[in-house]
Amino acid sequence: MNSWLEVLKPEEIEEIHAASLEVLEDVGVEFQLEEARAAFQAHGARVAGSRVYIPRLLIEQALTAAPERFLLEARNPARSVWIGGGETVFAPPAGCVYVQATGTARRSAVPADYIDLVRLVHQSTHYGTNGGGIVIPEGDFGSDEEKFAWLLLAGHWYSDKPQMGLNLGAKVSRLALDFSRMAFGGRPGCRILGTINPDSPLMFSPEMLASLLIYAREGQGLIVAPCSMAIATSPATLAGTLVVNNAEILAGLTLAQLVRPGTPVVYGNTSTIADMKTMAIALGAPELSLLVLGTAQMARRYRLPSRAGGSLTDAKEPDMQAGLESMLSLLSTVAGGVSIVMHAGGILDSFLTLSYEKLIIDEDTGGMAKRFQRGIEVNRETLALEAIADRGAGGNFLDHEHTLKHFRNEIWRPQLSDREVYQEGRDYQAYTLAKATQAWQKRLEGYSRPVLPEEVEREMLDFYHQRFGSEPVLDV
Repeated sequence: MNSWLEVLKPEEIEEIHAASLEVLEDVGVEFQLEEARAAFQAHGARVAGSRVYIPRLLIEQALTAAPERFLLEARNPARSVWIGGGETVFAPPAGCVYVQATGTARRSAVPADYIDLVRLVHQSTHYGTNGGGIVIPEGDFGSDEEKFAWLLLAGHWYSDKPQMGLNLGAKVSRLALDFSRMAFGGRPGCRILGTINPDSPLMFSPEMLASLLIYAREGQGLIVAPCSMAIATSPATLAGTLVVNNAEILAGLTLAQLVRPGTPVVYGNTSTIADMKTMAIALGAPELSLLVLGTAQMARRYRLPSRAGGSLTDAKEPDMQAGLESMLSLLSTVAGGVSIVMHAGGILDSFLTLSYEKLIIDEDTGGMAKRFQRGIEVNRETLALEAIADRGAGGNFLDHEHTLKHFRNEIWRPQLSDREVYQEGRDYQAYTLAKATQAWQKRLEGYSRPVLPEEVEREMLDFYHQRFGSEPVLDV
């Protein structure tokens, strides 16, 4: 297509920008870490207690310093991905605490689930990144710190795709950078991409700020992504929510650039609404998709990569509700031109549950969305005048050389969607889920672990043992 799907007029974008600057200068942002406040104060910002009032000049300078796109490196260079610049990269879920597979009830994730999911994502052509905290498993770990270290280690151990980081305070962030440094053999570049979530409205916790500072000092990638709920933690109006979110993102981005100009920062947002009946987060709401589109437009206004949306739903099983909500959120995300899409598959129950079947089904959802966004290419070759003249009225194009030349690229084909002739007695909902089950099980059977140099393996294992006094269990 020649343009992205947009919901804001140019003048409305500027109104949101101006309102956000007013909020940053007059209302201020709570930075609950002295080191962060000191960085702002050293550059002329007014600080009162834990609140920082950020002048627009600092914002403008930070936006000038931040890159429009950057290369997120993979251990296997062929799998590195560009974040920004018009391409959309899909990333797996993050932070799910439960898993579900057809025929079984929802249960708490365990370490074996994490390894299986990393293996599945590793082999997928849908997901461009891997690792981080696809699920947060229960297990026999001595501490939460050890659990997160194990997640980081296992991500590098079982995949050579670009890795998502973990940002849960200083210790975990340093672990993420340590493991990425070892995996890359000290090779420079942006080796990991972490997420910083403000506490809406207008506040950053000590843990998030410590993580931001650690990543920024080493020039590693950061996504600054609010997750506010309109009505509860941001204004009821979507425009007001965008103002609060924009102010939060600009505040985080500015701090990163003060620490190290040129730090890769992604303009992120996972905000939606609170359901007025339950006050629960509503991921399947159309308002989420509107905020996704507005987020992408604001990011383009600032010439920044964006992160928003996903294949999101509040449904508890991969049913009709899951399908319609996931397609709305993912199609709007891709059509809006979002650069990197976390939670691009597998999500159920408002981020809580990862479905093995939906992880595969959403590969079709994403494929449909990308094909839709690619649009219709019109040129002399695609107009097919020669083929039309050759076959003429009443002709058939099935075996024409023009068809053979173009059908693989022009026509998208699903791996699971049913296009067969109707068969009596078939339970079609169960049939689709069964195909998804077979697909992920077959993929696991065909998994082959990518080569990790022996000296790197030894360094990682020794580091883990020295840090936690135990050996990581990786063959589960």
